Amino acid sequence: MYSPLVTIIIPVYNVEDYLKKCVDSVLNQTYTNIEIILVDDGSTDNSGIICDELKIRDNRIKVIHKVNGGLADARNAAIDVMTGEYVTCIDSDDWVSEDYISYLLNLLLDKDCDISMVQMKKIYKYTDELDQIKEKVEIINKVEAIEFYLYQKKFSASAHCKMYRSSILKGIRYPKGMYYEDMAVICQLLDMSDKVIVSNQQKYYYFQRENSIMNEKFNKKKMHRIKIAENILVFIEAKYPELIDAAKFRIFLAATQTYREIPCKDEYTGYIDVAWANIKKYRGSVIWNSKAKTSSRIIAMFSSLGKRIFHLLGYLYTKVRN
Repeated sequence: MYSPLVTIIIPVYNVEDYLKKCVDSVLNQTYTNIEIILVDDGSTDNSGIICDELKIRDNRIKVIHKVNGGLADARNAAIDVMTGEYVTCIDSDDWVSEDYISYLLNLLLDKDCDISMVQMKKIYKYTDELDQIKEKVEIINKVEAIEFYLYQKKFSASAHCKMYRSSILKGIRYPKGMYYEDMAVICQLLDMSDKVIVSNQQKYYYFQRENSIMNEKFNKKKMHRIKIAENILVFIEAKYPELIDAAKFRIFLAATQTYREIPCKDEYTGYIDVAWANIKKYRGSVIWNSKAKTSSRIIAMFSSLGKRIFHLLGYLYTKVRN
């Protein structure tokens, strides 16, 4: 039976309390022909030591110790040395179901696809379980996949929950030093594929911790979300002009998501102005776009109430949600 080597990339940075659970979930996979690359990205806690201890336990584990360069740089370091025919990424504070690898790989092999995807569940405590739902699998072409992403339907940009032919990921470099690095490359990855297969099955435990990048307070790197969305529009205009409205929706969504995270303080006025300019520029397109999410179209209409009121409502929403 054909059993290709699968590379599992796990960037590691100051996760001493979570790393063993993550790696144990990978070592306990029903599919065993794997290489695990732990990239210690200059951790200042015991994470690097734990990586070396885990390597001794299982010869399928490789460890890279490097100077801190961020999540994107850590993934790139692993991509440079991976040897698997297929590859998937897992965050070091998350964990996966025991059939995570076999399920993603079987989707690829059975349907001869280039990228397979499953779903994650946000986990707030270790006892939470994945939802059991009737399986639904869909095969889509690259244009459909890019459109689904731009409208934020069926899957997100996250590197996790996906498996790729290694040849696809090797052609990509995550942008070093940027937040939302997954968002920066997702359209290129989809563009390099012929067929994508998406399952509704949850196989990934996405642990929600307060000190993660996604949950941290606003800082200027959060503005990368808007810049990346603008870059996506340039890419779409050049290669997929039929998806321009979808790309404009993605900028609007990035702008509103960022806008509501910015504190209502004078020192943040410049950031507020950038986000607001994009909201104003693209809200008309979103309002009249029948493919856009209804909630986003309503938000676009509410933005006509004016900059101050809209910002206050958005910021209060974010505070209450968190």
